[in-house]
Amino acid sequence: MKRYFAVFIALYTLALLYMMFYASGREPSEISYIQHQPFITIQHFFNDHNIDNQAFIVNIFGNIFLFSPFGWLGLCIKKFNRFVPITVFFLIAISIIETIQYMTGRGVADVDDVFLNTLGMLIGFALFKYATWKNIANIKLHFELLDCKKKCVSTVS
Repeated sequence: MKRYFAVFIALYTLALLYMMFYASGREPSEISYIQHQPFITIQHFFNDHNIDNQAFIVNIFGNIFLFSPFGWLGLCIKKFNRFVPITVFFLIAISIIETIQYMTGRGVADVDDVFLNTLGMLIGFALFKYATWKNIANIKLHFELLDCKKKCVSTVS
């Protein structure tokens, strides 16, 4: 399971990075824009009645749900089974990506994107914890096998 998820998340990350920097005809621009005031973009999408449903769905729900698989990183990296390490890592990673968007002029660096992407990761993390607690798809067995392998290796050494 770990190996399959690692391949999936690597390919998924590459696809998301492509979408963030090259999809929808994004070309490098000499005009860079950063939105650093929290919730301005989110309010805009909820309050402006001239925005079509597709733009709303892409910008609000897309920014949330496209990042939910990252909440499952604990399958690959055990320290990401805990809330603080995965959240700090994700906040740093998504902030770097937003900064690169600003520096390259490919998209808008928006603090609301950081919030929405992190919310998506946290929803994925909550689902991961729930799946582990309920032992959906034998996730507990996966972690027990990892612990057993580590114990066996440390006793042999």
